[in-house]
Amino acid sequence: MHTRTSKTTAKPVSPSAGSPDTSDKSEAKKNGLGEALSHHGEELFSRMRSGVRGLALGQDHAAFIDSLIERAYAGAERRVGALSSFAVAAVGSYGRGAVAMGSDADVRLLTGGRRARAAAEKFAQAFLYPLWDAGLPVGHQVVDIEDALALAHRDLAAATTLLDVRHVCGDRELVERLLARAWDGMFAESALGILVDRLEEEVAARHTRFGGSLYLLEPEVKSGAGGLRDLDVVRWAARARFRVSTKNTWQELVRLGVLVAREAQEITTAEEFLWNIRNLLHAYAGRKIDRLTFDAQETMAVELGYVDSRTPAKEAPAKAPSAKDDGAPEVPKAEGSERQLEARERATAAERLMQDYYVHARVVTRAQERMLERARPPKRRGKPTETDIGRGVRMFDGQVTIAGIKELTEEPALALRVYADCVRLRAPILPFAREAIARASADAAFCEALRASPEAQQLFVDLVCTVAEVPTKRGSMVGELHDVGLLLAMIPEFSPVTGRVHHDVYHVYTVDVHSVAAVDCLSALARGELSHTHPLASRLAAEIARPKPLFLATLLHDVGKGYPDASGSRKNHSVSGAELCEVILPRLGLSAEVVAEVRALVLQHLAMYHVATRRDLDDPATIEEFCRLVRGREGLRDLYLLTVADLTTTSPTAMTSWKARMLEELYIVASASMSGHVGVDEERTLRVREEARPFFQGPPEFFDAFVSSMPERYLLANRPESIAAHAHTALERGERPVHAAIIAPTRERPTGDVAELCVVAEDMPGLVARIAAVITAARLEFVAAQVYSRPVAAGGASEAVDVFLVRGRTDGAVGVERAMPRLLRDLDDVCRGVVTPAELLRSRIGGTSPWRERPSPAVPTDIVIDDRASPRHTVIETFAKDRPGLLYTLSQALHELGLTIALSKINTEGNKVADVFYVNELDGSKVLPGERFKAIKETLARAIDSEKAEKTGG
Repeated sequence: MHTRTSKTTAKPVSPSAGSPDTSDKSEAKKNGLGEALSHHGEELFSRMRSGVRGLALGQDHAAFIDSLIERAYAGAERRVGALSSFAVAAVGSYGRGAVAMGSDADVRLLTGGRRARAAAEKFAQAFLYPLWDAGLPVGHQVVDIEDALALAHRDLAAATTLLDVRHVCGDRELVERLLARAWDGMFAESALGILVDRLEEEVAARHTRFGGSLYLLEPEVKSGAGGLRDLDVVRWAARARFRVSTKNTWQELVRLGVLVAREAQEITTAEEFLWNIRNLLHAYAGRKIDRLTFDAQETMAVELGYVDSRTPAKEAPAKAPSAKDDGAPEVPKAEGSERQLEARERATAAERLMQDYYVHARVVTRAQERMLERARPPKRRGKPTETDIGRGVRMFDGQVTIAGIKELTEEPALALRVYADCVRLRAPILPFAREAIARASADAAFCEALRASPEAQQLFVDLVCTVAEVPTKRGSMVGELHDVGLLLAMIPEFSPVTGRVHHDVYHVYTVDVHSVAAVDCLSALARGELSHTHPLASRLAAEIARPKPLFLATLLHDVGKGYPDASGSRKNHSVSGAELCEVILPRLGLSAEVVAEVRALVLQHLAMYHVATRRDLDDPATIEEFCRLVRGREGLRDLYLLTVADLTTTSPTAMTSWKARMLEELYIVASASMSGHVGVDEERTLRVREEARPFFQGPPEFFDAFVSSMPERYLLANRPESIAAHAHTALERGERPVHAAIIAPTRERPTGDVAELCVVAEDMPGLVARIAAVITAARLEFVAAQVYSRPVAAGGASEAVDVFLVRGRTDGAVGVERAMPRLLRDLDDVCRGVVTPAELLRSRIGGTSPWRERPSPAVPTDIVIDDRASPRHTVIETFAKDRPGLLYTLSQALHELGLTIALSKINTEGNKVADVFYVNELDGSKVLPGERFKAIKETLARAIDSEKAEKTGG
């Protein structure tokens, strides 16, 4: 089996490849169409080898199609005779003069009228079949002028073809008559408002259909937000409103004053970039495919030179067979593509590519929004109302605006003053003012003057800390400042993280979009809008007395991701971000005290999440160490709110109910510890016992024996209701080897995304691994695990009481309930030795199982052993790519190493897991550092890699 390790194994296929079904190819051979098309395919790939991949390649392809169609048209005239009123008109991208390598060429076969339809159909067959036989994909429609216009009124796609239509051959006057009718009718100024409305509706519907955001993990290059179809919308709107050509659209719009030169250049660059990507996608797939998948991102990044050339090359793998070996030309190879690339190297290259992609896609989206606004004809109305608010700000028909461009240029702080009045008066910004501010923000001298203004500094900080709802386009003040360029104008250090993306499935949004969303989330918490999902955070946010440190830290918490630290590494973005705060915040006029608070929050913004999801919260040493990291109870509150806002906006699924519960628990315990009200003592455990007793339905003596035999940390880690339910599960086990039950938050049906599962069994070596295998075989995911053992007989027999938080992949806690009958049978079989865990997993999720993983980016394996995190246990952290059966693999390896698991926390971040195990040697002692640590690391890494190879077939 061949496993792709670098771009060298990819085999692009010539767009001319094809196997026509028709047996009559004589006309295609006679005209030499097939031979010409084949030669053209070679020429396209030759141009790709020389570095021509973008719009110029598409234009060459369209020009060649023109010549091929003209030859086919002439051949049809010779065979069936010429038609006096018939024309071939190019539409779509072909009409605009550029066709991607794998795309069809769409034409309209235009006739003089309905009476000529029969002759036109006959001529169309004589004209088109040789092209199809030669392998050229041509989409067509036979219409007359009246049909074309009538269809355009009903169908937007038909209307836009009239904006793209271009004469290729035949009766040119026929095409010109069609265009004249369209310009006088549906594209007349009186009808433009309707066309713009239809275009806006199409954009909204298409964006929803293809994901709703340009910041998708695997975007659609043609039809997604910020893709080439949005550029088509810009052209259509511009052509309809300003009568510009389709060939030099951007330059003509500059000449007319609709665009400034900078805007036209940005659009041109973005268009070339998207064409580069699309042509390469088509070339590598050998067909029309427009989705930029994770695999394709890595391939495109290497092809386009995003690999860091400073990285030393490794020994190159065996040379992949040339694409010419299967009859297709070979695609050009970029620097670095001939050597084997590490997964991290490919991922980094893909991240660089996607940062550029999102920057260009954003340019396209902004251009589309602005052009639709500019293309809309002004509404006829009476005399507008205008009020001078003062200091260069005016109200015009209920919208805030600037007095003029001159005032904005002379006094840059006016740009932020307008937005301050927008908040104060709850009035939207006039599009004219918004556009003027956006253009001014692109000027370096304007931005420098803005940063130097004390008024602008204060206004900007106040706007970032805005809690009230704002009448901006997306309801986000910081998002609005970012959209018009004021965020980058005031904080240019934000530029490297604009469009920056993680090559994984956990961080769904770019760094800048995530940072803006986190500030918006904080504002929503303070307004009480999220009280139903985050009640504690909402209450604390409403009590914020000093918003500046928290809001600014939330905005800047990830700014360090765009900068390496002193060692050149980009992994310590918290450190880099903290250092940047010392540069950014004084420039914004903030005091040394505020700077220190923001710096501390940015430096520790991951600490609370990591402690909550990876550490034992019932260990006093854990809480004590965490409390030392934060700046008092106010610092604790701010860090908690920052963590909630950060995690909630990382991805739609990042903040699970379990993570929310862990964060709340850590906040409450740490707050109480800072107040001197908490400690692990006998009084607390006695209180928990008494609170649990009323929930137990069974012999009181059994409950007393159960809680007396359980370790102290168990009583501190579980709710009274759960303790009673665990005891009842142990009672129901009786003499059976194992029993399990769902422990719902109440006695009712489990709801939510996580269910608590208690497994009580005869204690035996490797029991955790066996249970993990059964839960995995039931298609359930792990969230957390607690592992306990208690004595049940004087002879030394013991009983395991293990508590797992699990969920169904798609149906949460309900999926756990559905899986219980089979899970109970499998537990019994595994504990009795009827089937081994490995056999069970192989039969349920092995290579032949339909429950397979979707391809996703690689995740490097890392094993960290911490001997200081707990006074009683050694903590082992494993970071790896998530896959079914991984917890079984890890727990089985720990069992074979002679280690017992006291506690496990399973944390999934997209396709990456951070599984943490608190372990001891068999005699209960901690693991000794040195060779033992080394052996554990090597064994776990080997187990993960071998399990990964088995899953992938490598």
